[in-house]
Amino acid sequence: MKTCPHCHKALKIVAEKPQSEKDFYLEWWTPTLGAEAALASWEEKQLNRRIAAPAVMSDIGGYQSQIDGSWIDSRSKHRSHLKQHNMIEVGNDVPMEQKKMDTRHDRERRDFIGRQVYEKFR
Repeated sequence: MKTCPHCHKALKIVAEKPQSEKDFYLEWWTPTLGAEAALASWEEKQLNRRIAAPAVMSDIGGYQSQIDGSWIDSRSKHRSHLKQHNMIEVGNDVPMEQKKMDTRHDRERRDFIGRQVYEKFR
C-alpha cells in the first residue's frame, strides 16, 4: 500500500495488464454483433490474415531528367531513358554483380594513365 503525497489516503495500486488484440476486438464488436458473432468474426479475421497477396508498387511520380531535361513520368520511360543514354541508377543498395567493362578500354585507359604518369616524372 502506498499513500497519496497530498491527502495521505491509502492507495491500492493495481497493475493493469495490457489487453490482447483479440480481447480488444471482442470488446469492441460484442455490443454491436453479439458475443458469438464477434468471436466468429475474429476467427474469420485470423484465417484471412494468412492469405498471401501480391505486392503492388505504384508508378513513380514525374520528374525532369538531369541528363537532357526531358519529362519522365513512368517507370518504363525511366528505364528506357537510362538505357538510351547508357546510364545506370545508383542507390544506397549494393549491386550484386558489376558488369565487366570491355578489356580493350581497360588497356587503353591503363596505357593513357601510364603515359600521363611517365610524362609527369620525366
